[in-house]
Amino acid sequence: ANAERTLWTATLTPNAGANAATNTIRVDLAGVTNDTGNAGTGSASSTNYSVDTVRPTATIALADNALTVDESTTVSFRFNEPVTGFDANDIVLTDANGTLSPPTANAERTVWTATFTPTANVSALANTIRVNLSGVSDDAGNAGTGSASSTNYSVDTVRPTATIALAENALTAGETTTVSFRFNEPVTGLDASDIVCTSGTLSPPTANAERTVWTATFTPTANVSALANTIRVNLSGVSDDAGNAGTGSASSTNYSVDTERPTATITLADSTLTAGESTTVSFRFSEPVTGLDASDIVCTSGTLS
Repeated sequence: ANAERTLWTATLTPNAGANAATNTIRVDLAGVTNDTGNAGTGSASSTNYSVDTVRPTATIALADNALTVDESTTVSFRFNEPVTGFDANDIVLTDANGTLSPPTANAERTVWTATFTPTANVSALANTIRVNLSGVSDDAGNAGTGSASSTNYSVDTVRPTATIALAENALTAGETTTVSFRFNEPVTGLDASDIVCTSGTLSPPTANAERTVWTATFTPTANVSALANTIRVNLSGVSDDAGNAGTGSASSTNYSVDTERPTATITLADSTLTAGESTTVSFRFSEPVTGLDASDIVCTSGTLS
């Protein structure tokens, strides 16, 4: 009370989390008495006042929770009431592995949407988008507190790549070798139609349990002599478990194939020999050879140096 006891004051603290446009404070006058002992009757009421102590909150949802190469998705920020001040500065992408377009609001300003584009060459199962709610306010001026976070989503924008190696890089007649196709991640879809090889043929490739290493047997073509050869894979024919297809091709290092066997023609300088004569015999080979000696040669009616 003031000194005259005609004005009494108190502090009103509104309830937290309340949103009510119609409110009054009433006094039961029967409980007060003047100095002559007369009690009041009935009640007195304040004019109407409003209480809005509800702070903005939000839920964040992605239309697609498993993002792969060349995909984007819509992100919805759904608020419990109309808000203002929401922009890219309020959004935290530290754990997002992607970028977000500026958010735009619906007519009621309760749902804001943006387009999320994942980062290239990322494989991450755990990702979130967060909002700092202190940056948004409702129409009563209440600012949000804390933050809101999306549920987890995955990003896999890594395409399959491969390295190709031959166990033997110099192949000769009668030889075969194992070819290994080693991928950066498990893949499906690799078959003979994806593989191009020169100077030989390849068996159908088979995968290990993890599908990261596929092997096949290379058999060189007969009667071929080629120093420069490669085995290539068209990576567009293989996909990882997220559905990302490879691009371009992978190639082995160079290998040589020589499956030509030596052949020879034999000529005598003189084909009609008489007593006291000798002649030169020429052994002309299809290619350079080693190992020729007298034990390899059979001749009749004479001897050979």
